[in-house]
Amino acid sequence: MTFVGNSNGRASLDRTENRVHIGGARNRMPDPTGKGGQIVALMEQRLTLGYYEPGQMLSFNMLAEEFGVSRQPVSTAILHLRAAGYVDVIPHVGCRVMAPSPREIDDYFLVSSKIESAVVALAAERYEDPEGAELLAIAPPAELASLDAQPQRKAYIAYIDRFHEQIWHMARAPLLEGKIGGIRRLSNFYLWQGTPKLAPAAAKQLSRERTAIAKAIVARDAKLASELVEAHIRHKPALAGLIQD
Repeated sequence: MTFVGNSNGRASLDRTENRVHIGGARNRMPDPTGKGGQIVALMEQRLTLGYYEPGQMLSFNMLAEEFGVSRQPVSTAILHLRAAGYVDVIPHVGCRVMAPSPREIDDYFLVSSKIESAVVALAAERYEDPEGAELLAIAPPAELASLDAQPQRKAYIAYIDRFHEQIWHMARAPLLEGKIGGIRRLSNFYLWQGTPKLAPAAAKQLSRERTAIAKAIVARDAKLASELVEAHIRHKPALAGLIQD
């Protein structure tokens, strides 16, 4: 097993300008405070963008050295990430990045598709007119020629988050959002985490599907919107090369 540190030296916990915001505030369980919370934010970004490999071991000591902190805030952060579904804890050693099987991933996206299909139906029925135009205005990044580099991935994930956060806002179900919103963050993690790269052609196809979903919601066609979003989410793992279609 190989433990991973940062060959470029310690990571700064004070630099936030280059971080991508993963999910909306209402989607999140409360983060730890202080340095533990800063480590959670940075590691969740890394995990979601595929910085670590599936099954990769991360040592408490090496993470503490990288971030320039004691083991305590690192342990706090790792426990939080375990609760969120990103890692398994190895007592007295560190953690292992989750490496779900193809079947587990397929099951996960099946359940996620059912939840999101119900949410878009609520959005179609409950939204107020200005919100429809706002949803239609959410567009993918102009440049989708490559998603190999982290800046392009950040921009693409930020677009996906804006799209789904707007739908949740239109659905007016904040209690549900707070309880199950983490499912979408984990779906991003599964799609990017050490998997075959999502091809630009697949990303463009998914973006076209989101446009069709938005139009169905704005037309207040709850049935069509539900069907479209369920199909959209169900075939993501196959498009990413995680499972056989």
